[in-house]
Amino acid sequence: MPKNVLWIMADEFRADCLGCAGNPIIQTPHLDALAAEGTRFTQCFVQAAPCAPSRMCIYTGRYLCATGCLDNRTPLAEAEDNVAMHLRVHGHRPAIIGYNDYAIDPRTLPEGHPYRTSLNYDNFLPGFDVVLEHESDSPEWYADQRAKGYPPEACCREVMYTPDMPPEGPGEHLPCWYPARYRAEDSEAQFVTSKAIEYLAARRDSGWFLSLNYIKPHGPNLCPAPYHRMYGLDAIPPAVRRPEECDATHPYLRRMGENANSQLVDDRELREFKATYYGMVSEIDACLGRVLDALRSSGQWDDTLIVFTSDHGEHLGDHYLVGKAHYFDAALRVPLIIRDPSPRADATRGCALDGFCEAIDVAPTICEWLDVPPHARFQGASLLARVHGRPEARPKPRVFYEYYYYNSLHLEERPADADACRLWVVRDDRFKFVAFGEEDVPPLLFDLRADPGEFENLARRPEHASIVAEYAQHLIRWRIRNEDNRMERWARQFR
Repeated sequence: MPKNVLWIMADEFRADCLGCAGNPIIQTPHLDALAAEGTRFTQCFVQAAPCAPSRMCIYTGRYLCATGCLDNRTPLAEAEDNVAMHLRVHGHRPAIIGYNDYAIDPRTLPEGHPYRTSLNYDNFLPGFDVVLEHESDSPEWYADQRAKGYPPEACCREVMYTPDMPPEGPGEHLPCWYPARYRAEDSEAQFVTSKAIEYLAARRDSGWFLSLNYIKPHGPNLCPAPYHRMYGLDAIPPAVRRPEECDATHPYLRRMGENANSQLVDDRELREFKATYYGMVSEIDACLGRVLDALRSSGQWDDTLIVFTSDHGEHLGDHYLVGKAHYFDAALRVPLIIRDPSPRADATRGCALDGFCEAIDVAPTICEWLDVPPHARFQGASLLARVHGRPEARPKPRVFYEYYYYNSLHLEERPADADACRLWVVRDDRFKFVAFGEEDVPPLLFDLRADPGEFENLARRPEHASIVAEYAQHLIRWRIRNEDNRMERWARQFR
């Protein structure tokens, strides 16, 4: 039988928002069942944020210092060097549903093309057959709603992404406290799910590769009944934060903390925000239950590699932040479940593997499972050896991450040297070290065993000077190995 690949990516999904990951509140029965039949990697980290930089790393299997995609709508050069095009060259037909967050290199476009002078990342990487273009919404979804009897004037973003609040407004609650204006079975997530099931059914007797992308639980925080009230506020766990963080003295933290749009200080509002986020997670879990059931009922279950992951996490009020930027684990660490149907994976079936891996390892993993050689530019490494429990399998000793924060600064705080507004992170099971490109921004060092919440900066303490030097060297050597030096590699073969 031909091999199939289902690669599911849910946007902004925290690693700890799974029942199988130990979350005592959240209900994710279908993802928990997938983890029980697959392998869950507990320490998977993305290499960039926000969405576009991370996804370009994931789909190319390369670090941000090699892709050059620093921020949303930043073009990706040489985009054909991605996993979809690579698989197509080797005889596969990768398809995609949802979105890709890829900005086209304007140098490749003809004169007069609008993207030569404007920023747009509503595009798909070369190599993918686009089954459905759908991020937060799509014309096809609105047409489906009209066919189901929704008023035509309501079938638009301005209405469907406005909570069904009382006429007088939200009152003492956040808008997300109220349900969406569509029924749960008619949500955009369920519409995407139905399109995926149709795609799988049409290819029941042939091999396929589907990248299935859900915008939820990314904001705006909105979900239909009953998910909007699925979690009582008293059950929502508190955020990981301390009051003294509101008076941060470190220049990076001070500047980011002054961004009022990123703060949820009020405890009740924070609980409402988190309860809605949890509801969106459970809504996506229900959608995935339909997809997985379709694979089983169609007889494709035993021939399909399933990968579930995310492009980044979400702070959910930790450190008085929401969103996915900065360097905290809440934003970097993502879920990763790999379900290999072959008997070789029985060695780790149902296991949670604690060693480190990176999101750029997913593309090489898929290639190995499909018996396709890795792309020459992949910087990630296949995880199949760990999934199969092979003796030579070793987790990575540390992970690396980058963030370009120029566009997160207030206009009056942006320095003349925009390229300096980057931070680099190296993290292992003991320390996290954060270095900044701006000369006047000192580094950060956290002892994660003693301080898992990442509160106490040890970088300036004399007794930790050798640790700072060691981890700075880790970053330098990593950058030397992974920056874009393809022409030197090409020349080396002739020497």
